[in-house]
Amino acid sequence: MKIYVVGSNKNKFLPLDNIREKFLIDKPHEGDNIDFLNPWYCELTGLYYLWKHVNDDIVGLEHYRRYFANDNGKLLSENEIREILQTNDIICIKTDEYSIKKPVITWINRNRKRTDFDKFLIFCKHYVGQEYVNECWKILNGDYHCLGNMFICKKELINEYCEFIFDVLFMYAEAEKYFKRELPKRIMGYFTEFLFAAWATFNNKRIYFSKLRFVK
Repeated sequence: MKIYVVGSNKNKFLPLDNIREKFLIDKPHEGDNIDFLNPWYCELTGLYYLWKHVNDDIVGLEHYRRYFANDNGKLLSENEIREILQTNDIICIKTDEYSIKKPVITWINRNRKRTDFDKFLIFCKHYVGQEYVNECWKILNGDYHCLGNMFICKKELINEYCEFIFDVLFMYAEAEKYFKRELPKRIMGYFTEFLFAAWATFNNKRIYFSKLRFVK
């Protein structure tokens, strides 16, 4: 089991156990990586490297300030994770802190991201199909999303997700480049943060929503 905790050399991490490892975005990584895309892809640079270089049976992604926790506020242990995944496919963090029981799209509109989302979903409609886009809209019109691209699941499942999502993101970036449109910083990480749950529900994955340990 391996969980990457994404951050930089400037960040303070909690003491990490034997299943957690720092993924530093300001450190060069050997082999297949997308380090140079971090300004746009955020923690997805860690996800990409995890996909390409880690072969543990169970993998995950956390932030230096955000961790999966049990009811006592302690980091989820390997035994707890394995027990949860016996009856669930993915562990995520459920949040409605932005929408406050209003549709997620309300928060997106308020933060002037609607045009970016509309362009991306129009692209998705033609690239992956209307049914997937319909699922995206269900999530966007709901009252929660899966926080921060954080997850824990079997490696074979995240392989499936990564093959899908990076294909979509890279093709979208090429399309924007073709039309000579500059991608806003952090935008790819932002898209997937809100659409991960759409992919999971579209593919009938069972999501377990863990407690969050937030470190100020």
